[in-house]
Amino acid sequence: MEAIRELTAIDIPSFILSVCIILAAAKSAASAWEWIVRTFGIETRANRKRQEEHRLLVQTSQTLAALQQTYQTDIQRLMNAQREVLADRIHEKYKYYISIGGVPEDELDEFTHLHTAYKGIGGNHSGDAKYEYCIRHLPLLSVETTITPTNEVILN
Repeated sequence: MEAIRELTAIDIPSFILSVCIILAAAKSAASAWEWIVRTFGIETRANRKRQEEHRLLVQTSQTLAALQQTYQTDIQRLMNAQREVLADRIHEKYKYYISIGGVPEDELDEFTHLHTAYKGIGGNHSGDAKYEYCIRHLPLLSVETTITPTNEVILN
């Protein structure tokens, strides 16, 4: 019972003031320690950890930048290759349509989509000229499909 009376006799404002003074002193001591460490270049575990994290972050950033550059270069090469393939397909269709004297109606949409894709990846004027020539100067040929009794498909 005596212990309880002593606890109730504590001056609460003085106690709170004492705790605040102790916390302020601890904060000042920590700030002074950090200043000493920085000023004299003392290496601590926390500093080593921070430096290692910084080094890893810089290294990761550099690696990502190199990967991004490689990725962009690879994409550009693929686009160049695809442009050449599409140009070749347009040229082959151009020659075929001229040889048959027109554009088959069932191939018109495919030819248009082919040209659109070619232009979408930076195709040049040569592909445009061949496409435009076929569309403007060659007639549209109707296509009739006949199925024979032997299950052969004949295009007329």
